[in-house]
Amino acid sequence: MSTTWLRRHPAWAHSGPSHGWTTAEGPGFRGDPAAPVHLAPVAQLCQAVGLARAAWTKQVHGGVVLYADAPGCAGEADALWSDRPGLGVVGRSADCPLILVSLGGDHECWGFAHASWRASVRGITASLVDAMADAGGDPARGTAVICPSAGPCCYEVGEEVRREALAGLGPVAGNCFQPRGDRWILDLWRLARGQLRSVGLPAEAIHVTGVCTICGTDYPSHRRQGDAAQRFAAIIGR
Repeated sequence: MSTTWLRRHPAWAHSGPSHGWTTAEGPGFRGDPAAPVHLAPVAQLCQAVGLARAAWTKQVHGGVVLYADAPGCAGEADALWSDRPGLGVVGRSADCPLILVSLGGDHECWGFAHASWRASVRGITASLVDAMADAGGDPARGTAVICPSAGPCCYEVGEEVRREALAGLGPVAGNCFQPRGDRWILDLWRLARGQLRSVGLPAEAIHVTGVCTICGTDYPSHRRQGDAAQRFAAIIGR
């Protein structure tokens, strides 16, 4: 099977979890994640990375983290993690950062966060790592990859987004905004790095792909394509 539509990060090229994310040429993940049509692209992605099965969520731009112990749609949440061998977890995006996390230690576990600005304001990335650490994973022996998403070159938001971020996260969120005319550029990558560092991941273990979905063409982008945008997906497991 051709996997020219699959990308992996060099940090996990020779060891670490099975993982990858699709490009615009890969299977489409748009639509109701609870519908049967979602099963085929998930199976194709699992096969591409060598995993037997996967779980996913209906992403709602919130702060809920769920645990997956079986394949299929686990419910409404913007982060999902597992420690079951052979079971991957899958997130979908069309601009929002998908963050893949693997924690080592006495209890290995892995997960993803769908770190949209709304979910980020609710601390989704930090909450994911906290949940995995509560189960025995060690953030100090963790690694994270921030997949392609809307970048700080292009991601413009209004004043209301900045106000909500400052109210939810405090002054530290202000460092993630830069003015552009009467709007603001929001650096979602910096925001995610800050949350990962706040829960114990080493700075050198946090990897940003640095690929913007808005000004690039390799990935679906809602900002660039509007309602016609497909969805790409990222998976992680062991």
